Amino acid sequence: MNKTIKIIIGLLVVVALVWLVGAKGKSSPDGFNLGLISILSGDYAVVGENIRNGVILANEEYNQAHPETPINLVVENDGFNGGTGLSAYRKLTTVDNIDALINVSTPTVDAIYEAVTATNLPVIQLGEQGREPSDDNVIGIFPSSIASEYDYGVYLRNKGITQMDLVYTNIDAMVRFVDSFKKGFQGSTTDFIIQADESDFRTHALKVAVANPTTLGLFIVPQQGAQFMKEFMKVKKTNPQLFFDANFQSGFSDYQRILGDLKILDGTLIGTVDSIVADSFKEAYKKRFNSEAGFLADMGYYAFNLLVSSYDKDQVTWLNNIKQASYDGVSGKIEFDAAGNRQPKTKVMVVKECVISDIE
Repeated sequence: MNKTIKIIIGLLVVVALVWLVGAKGKSSPDGFNLGLISILSGDYAVVGENIRNGVILANEEYNQAHPETPINLVVENDGFNGGTGLSAYRKLTTVDNIDALINVSTPTVDAIYEAVTATNLPVIQLGEQGREPSDDNVIGIFPSSIASEYDYGVYLRNKGITQMDLVYTNIDAMVRFVDSFKKGFQGSTTDFIIQADESDFRTHALKVAVANPTTLGLFIVPQQGAQFMKEFMKVKKTNPQLFFDANFQSGFSDYQRILGDLKILDGTLIGTVDSIVADSFKEAYKKRFNSEAGFLADMGYYAFNLLVSSYDKDQVTWLNNIKQASYDGVSGKIEFDAAGNRQPKTKVMVVKECVISDIE
């Protein structure tokens, strides 16, 4: 290990130790079992892999610094499928005897919700829940997308847009996104709804093209969104002004893979949650995985260290410590509202020369 790598890892370990000193919990972690259910295949697989790597990086750093009390990480794949996620949860809780869980996808948190909230198991959740979050043991570490969708609607209303056609996937979380967006937007909308299990988008594309929208918003899982746009552009050669929410950013690789040349999306506006990631984390991630830290990798790192910094042997105390956490980490400040969710800072970006860029 060269000197530069040692310095980077040393800095990150120091950050983690500062969190431990500042945490409200009085117990030091004496080794525990941590489960991670991520999306390692199917829709959002790239993001799921990023998050898993962030957790692995934090876990390796911690175990290197605490070899006498290591944290045992068990990773499961849900493939963005609630049934698979439920099976993974049952294995983690009955076979692996986990003491805490990091979960990524919306389908899985919806599938395990009743079972997990009947326990005091600390759950750090990344994807938005399909239901309205409440004060329970499921803690949303990613800034609330619902609040961000509302802000995105307000932004477009303030830009003078008064009408929009909307295409969205008919799943609970996406419907909540659209409803929140409409509340902020306050203009008139025409809805085109795609079922979650659909794979042929020619009819939907034709219906939207016949409507001849001047502004078109998509709130849709990435692979469906890319396939819809591919068919839409076959029947409508000139795009309307396009608006995507943060699902576009998380599934950017799907749009690249399916559409190929993304210049056709230049000028598209993207409503995202602002995130600034520390250079020290980016460098450590690149040294460990030989690639750039992808979208939400820092959230996996965050989730692990939140659990460590707030740890208590008593799960109820552990949960209370998480909810009361307030500190700066590798991608900003962590604080939670009464329902256990972080509040977002919304940022609108633009597709320019095939990449997502800041608006100049």
